[in-house]
Amino acid sequence: MKIVLIGFMGTGKTVVGKKLSDKLNMKFIDMDDEIEKLQKKSINDIFREYGEEYFRRLETNLLKELLHYEDVIISTGGGIVTSDENLKILKGENKVIFLDGNVETIQKNVSGEINKRPLLKESKNIPQTIETLLEKRYYKYNSVCDIKIDINDKNIQEVVSETLVSIG
Repeated sequence: MKIVLIGFMGTGKTVVGKKLSDKLNMKFIDMDDEIEKLQKKSINDIFREYGEEYFRRLETNLLKELLHYEDVIISTGGGIVTSDENLKILKGENKVIFLDGNVETIQKNVSGEINKRPLLKESKNIPQTIETLLEKRYYKYNSVCDIKIDINDKNIQEVVSETLVSIG
């Protein structure tokens, strides 16, 4: 079984993925962490030095590679759906889980790590930036997911439990 977690930054993909990994005894891979290891640079540095397009190509190549694995939980970056190629790839999978959060939940979750978020760190209006990006991506998350989990007003354990029930 493969589980692919998608959703906007700050929706808990990494934390939920790690907990699911423990409960299901499956390998967990965070794509952003993998890209940082492979490039020996932070996501921020990759964006700054090479630009978002370069980062998105790295992301697509890694996604293709990781989907060959079995018994794995993959946490994607929030922008994985910005590439048409990735949308096509994700539509071919059957356990794509969209962790769905609203602007307020996302802002609260990322508030302590704005500097690690290349698309937020230069923003003068964080809620507006989140809302704008979320509006652009929301229908894309919906278009490729098999399961949607509302994370608003829930703790991590509630999200993990709901996800476990949803995947059967």
